[in-house]
Amino acid sequence: MLNIDLNAPCSHQLVRENWKSFRLPHFCGVLTGDGTVLVLEERSHYVEGNYRCRVWPVCETTIDSLCEYGMEFIEMSEYVRQPPIPGTSARAVCGEGPMGNEGFVAVVNDHGLVWAIYFSLSNPFYEVNIVGDHVEAMSTHEVLWRFPIHRPWEIDFTSTVDWRQAGPAGPPPSPEGST
Repeated sequence: MLNIDLNAPCSHQLVRENWKSFRLPHFCGVLTGDGTVLVLEERSHYVEGNYRCRVWPVCETTIDSLCEYGMEFIEMSEYVRQPPIPGTSARAVCGEGPMGNEGFVAVVNDHGLVWAIYFSLSNPFYEVNIVGDHVEAMSTHEVLWRFPIHRPWEIDFTSTVDWRQAGPAGPPPSPEGST
C-alpha cells in the first residue's frame, strides 16, 4: 500500500463527491483520496468478558473495481473533528455508520478525504485524538484503536474495560453447589 501524504488533494472524483455528502463505501477497509482501497478482514470475540477484535489485510484494489461489482456508498453520521495535525491542514474525524455496529475513522484536509477506515464490528467511534504519529480512536466497546497516520492499516488495539459490566468488578460467581 502506498505511503500517505496528508497534504495531498482528494484526487478521485467518486471519492471526492461522496465524501462531500459524508458517504463512504460499505466494506471493511481503508479508502484513500486517490481511490486506492485496502480490503480488511475483521473478527471479534470475547476473552474473559472483554471485547477483542482482530483485523488484517486481504487485498489491495481500487474503488472503481469495487463499484463494478455493486459496492455501494453509505452515509456516515455523528462524527467528531479534532484540531489540525501539527504541521498540516489535516484533521482526524470519527463516527458511525447507519447500523449500530459500524464505525469509521478518517483523516481529512482542506481538499477533502485523505484516508478513511471503516469497520462493521468496531461499534461507533466517539472520541478521536492525535497522539504522536498516530490517530487514536475510542469505540463504544471501550476499545482504543490506534492507526499510524501515514499507514492506517497497521492497527493496534487496547481493550480498556468490560463495557458490558454494569457495576464494579467483583470475583466471578461460584458454581452452584460449591462453597
